[in-house]
Amino acid sequence: MDKKHPETSDVENVRREEMSRGRRPVDLETRRQRDELRRDLKRLLEYATEDEFIAAMRALGLPADSLRFREVLQIWRENRS
Repeated sequence: MDKKHPETSDVENVRREEMSRGRRPVDLETRRQRDELRRDLKRLLEYATEDEFIAAMRALGLPADSLRFREVLQIWRENRS
């Protein structure tokens, strides 16, 4: 331990430990699923009819009688016109 700067040794040890941890491994399957979902949603937003959009929201588990469902549908309608 450095007697002139004892905190330097502690800080340096923590810094080394943090650097040695590195990054978390990338879950490629999760990333692929997320990218696929984005592509599907983009297609729905750009090209889907209202019925297709509603069916997709239901398939994602959003109940048709929920406030969130109505909000999302309203946003979709506003962006279609």
